[in-house]
Amino acid sequence: MRAIDGRMAAGVMRFVTYRFPGLCRLGLLIGAGGNGRQAMALAGRYRETGIQVTLVRPGDTIDAEGLRACDVLIDGLIGTGLHGPLSAPYREQIGRAHASGRPIVALDAPTGLDLGTGHGQPGAMRADYTLFCGGAKIGALTGAGRALCGTTATIDVGRPYPAGYLRALVPGDRDLCALLAPRPATMHKGDAGTLVVVGGGMGMPGAVRLAALAAYRAGTGLVVAGVHEDNAGVLAAAFPECMAFGVSSPALPWGRAQALLVGPGLGRGDWARDAWQQARGLGQAMVVDGDGLYWLAHAPESRKDWVLTPHEGEAARLLGVTRAEVAADRPRAAVELQRRYGGVCVLKGAGTLVAGGDILWLCPFGNPGMATAGMGDVLAGTIAGLMAQGLSGLSAARLGTFVHARAGDLAVAGGPPRGLLASDVASELRAVLGGLC
Repeated sequence: MRAIDGRMAAGVMRFVTYRFPGLCRLGLLIGAGGNGRQAMALAGRYRETGIQVTLVRPGDTIDAEGLRACDVLIDGLIGTGLHGPLSAPYREQIGRAHASGRPIVALDAPTGLDLGTGHGQPGAMRADYTLFCGGAKIGALTGAGRALCGTTATIDVGRPYPAGYLRALVPGDRDLCALLAPRPATMHKGDAGTLVVVGGGMGMPGAVRLAALAAYRAGTGLVVAGVHEDNAGVLAAAFPECMAFGVSSPALPWGRAQALLVGPGLGRGDWARDAWQQARGLGQAMVVDGDGLYWLAHAPESRKDWVLTPHEGEAARLLGVTRAEVAADRPRAAVELQRRYGGVCVLKGAGTLVAGGDILWLCPFGNPGMATAGMGDVLAGTIAGLMAQGLSGLSAARLGTFVHARAGDLAVAGGPPRGLLASDVASELRAVLGGLC
């Protein structure tokens, strides 16, 4: 244990020296458990270098002004040992740390963050930097963890982190690249797959357009929309690459489709219900998004050949729980959705999770600018377009989720995330896929 604490201390010192080269005085917030022990090892190392170290424990009287005298604060209160709500002394200490305005570096996790679930307790620490001991835990990469951890880095302590926290895997570029085969010179659109998008209820053609655009940018050969009859002409005029027909039209090429996408702008009236029933009754591989998930929640069933793409509110409806319960343990919700409904579940949000088979996959990319209308339609279209090209539901979900998030990051490169449009992200899909494959 001493060797691990020593390696942790050395790694923290390298990071802090790099980030704060003028460091003179360090504030160490120390708890009673293993995190506090690591902080004490760090204090000893720093004192040997001549850095002035201030130790602060829960219940100490030092106020925010006293903490403001420090150049940097190290959060060593509670790391992996969080069990239940924070006690008053810990909440008060965290409040003073925030009020000081000093940069905060958390050891393994910001105090108050559950590393197994991504749930943040009321009053949790908001760190500027989080240094993982041996590797990132899933709770730091999804849900509230994305907001509480700040910038993250990993410190090698000579052994892997506890298996109990490894509840998801993050695939690398090589893994993702292997999912799409190179295209031969003789390729034609029929080889690139046909996708039928079912949605676009009265007054809502935009969602279908975004999904179709994303599918094309993901490489689909032909995208055909089945929409409300009043929207077919509007959609065809706005997006000439996408053929559009009324859902009841005999011209809609259901039989030629390698995959369906059901739900973008579908609606919740009688027309939408009938369109949902028609699509699900075909027995084809499909992605279910948006209002398709609404209809599924009203008549639950399990299938092996679909991908469900709910956000937390839709997941709550599908599971019959509250949105807060889903947010409190996103990994468990994703796994339960997949168990109950079959196929693959993509639980959207900060740190999107992909549940399918025996492994839970996590996407660490994306940004707050992606919280805007139509972004889910672009993700669903990306996944469905990859399925139409022959990828399995799990492969399409994994690759589509990562490509979509990276396209969002590329779209805000060099600028603020505020003001990002879903169509901006769709426009970057081709570049991201090209970089991978």
